[in-house]
Amino acid sequence: MKFYILIIFFLFSNYLFGQDNTSFSLDECLQMALSNNENLKNSFLEENVSKMTSREYLSVGFPQISFETGLKYNFEIQKSLIDISKFMPGVPEGTEQEVSFGQKYDGIMDFGINQMIFNGSYFVGLAASKALIELSEKQTVRAKVDLIESVKKAYYIVLNTKERLNLVNSNLERIKSLLNDTEILYENGFVEKLDVDRIKVSYNNLNAEKIKAERLYDLSLSVLKFQIGFPVNDKLSVIGSIEDVIISVNDYDIQSFEYSDRIEHSILNTNKRLKSYDLKNNRSQFLPQIYANLSYGYNTSSSEYDLFFNSNRWKNFGTVGLQIIVPIFDGFNKRSKINRSKIVVQQVENQIKFLERSIDLQINQNFIELKNAIESLNVSKENLVLANDVYNVSEKKYKEGVGSNLEVLDSNNALKIAQTNYYNAYYQAIISKINLDKTLGILN
Repeated sequence: MKFYILIIFFLFSNYLFGQDNTSFSLDECLQMALSNNENLKNSFLEENVSKMTSREYLSVGFPQISFETGLKYNFEIQKSLIDISKFMPGVPEGTEQEVSFGQKYDGIMDFGINQMIFNGSYFVGLAASKALIELSEKQTVRAKVDLIESVKKAYYIVLNTKERLNLVNSNLERIKSLLNDTEILYENGFVEKLDVDRIKVSYNNLNAEKIKAERLYDLSLSVLKFQIGFPVNDKLSVIGSIEDVIISVNDYDIQSFEYSDRIEHSILNTNKRLKSYDLKNNRSQFLPQIYANLSYGYNTSSSEYDLFFNSNRWKNFGTVGLQIIVPIFDGFNKRSKINRSKIVVQQVENQIKFLERSIDLQINQNFIELKNAIESLNVSKENLVLANDVYNVSEKKYKEGVGSNLEVLDSNNALKIAQTNYYNAYYQAIISKINLDKTLGILN
């Protein structure tokens, strides 16, 4: 009894834990891509770079505190020639003597503080650094949108090639069944060998088509693996069918679309702000700059090494100051920079206008493409039903002896074409839907 229980447990555990854990839905593929894609990771890292750059710039406005100390040995003391007649009465004028202003050992300890009080460029730069962070975040959003588009298209290519492979297999089964029946009829003398050979030709062609379909399916899986960051050599399969996607033009309200829904438009507007900050920065160069500084320390000098560390020889010093820098004339350099910044802002404005016109065209074009794709899908679906009915009638007539195998082959070929056209039309409708979603800024 225990042996049977162990067998049942083993089979049940194989069922639970032996399930294919490499089968992914579209949402799972998207989650994996968002976690593994290197370009997207770099976009997140670029956000951090922008934040660190902003903090670096912010630190410029804080007090800059430093401590400096050092010891110096003057192995050759600098000498000067002076006229000693000015210091010694009775000595003829022009009498020179060599004098050393310094000693062998010098030492200093200096504690200093520098504080920026006013700098127009600094405050403009703070605002620009925030815009830079915003720009990097929007570029990450654009990278996400592009990745989602690539993964969705790759995913539906896999589903489409999977359906085509299934169609080839089902056609092979039908032709193989027809071939077996025809061979039996030939052995009994009811049909000619030509009928058997004709079906064998179709069967061989389908086998060759199956090999191509399998290669195309493997290739589409490799593309999907690459997009989601899945190991290329590992096994992967997808869940669902291409027919699970519901497509309708009634789902779209184009009138409510705003240009700001497109991340590219938002990026350009942020870029315009950055260029405007550059213009403000160049204008701020005409303003004065004010800095305050404080320095306090000790220094000493000695001709003997042992006297150098005598605390009584270290003399303190201290300074406090205010520095004001007023620009007067720079050869029209700042004026040229201002004019250049104005031109750059105008360029970005033109880019925004061009993008808006492009978006209008894209919406119109993609919406028409989706309409046409849905109409083609409906026609293909109707043709598929008709082709299936024709094949069933032809097969029935052939089995009843009132039809020819040539008629069955023709109707099977027509059914195969109708099936292929149907799934291709479905795939094209899905791609049109993805393109329109991206154009409207609702792809997620």
